[in-house]
Amino acid sequence: MLKKRKSRVSSLISSSIAWGWSRPAQIGILFCGLIIVTLVLLVSDHDSRTEEEIYLDRLGDSHVAHEGFEDAPLLEKLKAIDAALHVAEAERFELAEERARLMKELSFNDTGEEDEYDELDDQTQAAFLYSDRALPSNMSCLDPLRFNSSSGPTCARTPLKLELPYPRIYVYDLPQRFNREMVKKYKRCATDQYGTEVFFHEALLVSELRVRKPEEATMFFVPIYGECYLWQHEMLRRENREKSYELTNTFFMEAMSMVKEKYPFWNRTLGRDHIFVFPGARGPTIFNEWKQQIGNAVYLTPEGDRKATYFNTWKDIVIPGLEADPQFWGQDSRQELITHPPHRRYLAYFRGTIFHREGTAYSRGLRPRLHAIFANQTDIIYNTKQKDCDRKCYRAEMTESVFCLNPLGWTPWTLRFYQAVMTRCIPILIADDIEFPYESELDYSQFALKIPEKDVDNILEIMRGMSEEEREKKRKYMDKLWKVFTYQRPPEASDAFYASMRELARKHRSFKTSSVHAWN
Repeated sequence: MLKKRKSRVSSLISSSIAWGWSRPAQIGILFCGLIIVTLVLLVSDHDSRTEEEIYLDRLGDSHVAHEGFEDAPLLEKLKAIDAALHVAEAERFELAEERARLMKELSFNDTGEEDEYDELDDQTQAAFLYSDRALPSNMSCLDPLRFNSSSGPTCARTPLKLELPYPRIYVYDLPQRFNREMVKKYKRCATDQYGTEVFFHEALLVSELRVRKPEEATMFFVPIYGECYLWQHEMLRRENREKSYELTNTFFMEAMSMVKEKYPFWNRTLGRDHIFVFPGARGPTIFNEWKQQIGNAVYLTPEGDRKATYFNTWKDIVIPGLEADPQFWGQDSRQELITHPPHRRYLAYFRGTIFHREGTAYSRGLRPRLHAIFANQTDIIYNTKQKDCDRKCYRAEMTESVFCLNPLGWTPWTLRFYQAVMTRCIPILIADDIEFPYESELDYSQFALKIPEKDVDNILEIMRGMSEEEREKKRKYMDKLWKVFTYQRPPEASDAFYASMRELARKHRSFKTSSVHAWN
């Protein structure tokens, strides 16, 4: 067809010009001119081809095996489809331009994040655009649990179902004085609710996600047990806050000098693809120079406090606190609650600090307020911790309660929420500013309640007004996902470790396609 004809023409031109230049100059020039004019006329003859021939040439020779073409109806249908696709592509381009203009008017591109769509495939782009992450910063979801909230509008978060590859993680080989040596001395660092800094390190060391060559990594894990180090000085040695923080800052600075000077990977992204675990409510602020030294890094933290200056919902990942007691995270003990459900003799349950010496500054006065509300309720346990009620007793009381209360303390997060799910006790959240783990995967409204702090006076009516059918529905929903809040030994695909790795995969996808080099 046309491609073959052009090939023959090209061959004739080459051989003719070579022949002409071998003759006397005048004859050669005249001859070459005649040949070129003739061949141009020959090539121009392609305009006389039929419409079918022209269209088939556009499709390419591989689409036809012979010069003739008899399937005219099929060709017409194909042409119509191509025409429709052309129109759709043009409309898509116009809509994209209009969208970009509107997003600029909404000041969405303050950080350059609209460029994140440019390199996404269609499936990823669709999921990305319809997730809450595509909202402008001044229209962000303040209530991802879809519950009524006094702190802002209610948003319906669409769970993302992207099958992204897990990150390939390089674990820095820091001297053990920055991590494992402390656990040998103080076992508590690995077993209390702040033990996630130890758990993630140990799990990654034996994980298939770990790579031994840093050049092969997509993300980097920095194993510094900062919370454990600070606890030694604050709680064991009873050093004052200023000195404890100063020592912890020096501790971090020594470790970070090794990461930055011994390896080239930090400086490539200013730490943007590096991971730290901060398992306490204070987050990275236990490191005085955190903002200057590691401000761009990803933090794994249980403290999803939207009002905290150190928590950035776009780069950081909320993880469950660590419950190390097999009574709670063990699968056999959990199954026993389903096979032989206990009698739920208590409507609601809470044991913990209620009255604090700092007065209403603690819990914004919510815990004392609840104490007054429940004063005359005989089917509610709302009390401080009892010496004669150990962990076995504590768990038993939760399993015998319909609702487990989770009012904020100094900060929004509490381990009680995860313990409630592990014991089939319906969690009630009373903390307006909280963000929970894996909100891109989970619909919390299916198994938990969130009551705005301003509406806490209605809590009795809300609890007593829920039917037994609805209560059981929430418990059964918890049965499907409870393991995502547990750290199984060894880690399993459905537990907190791998859920966190999936969140890292999403973050890494965003980092790769974002035009910004740091997070403000």
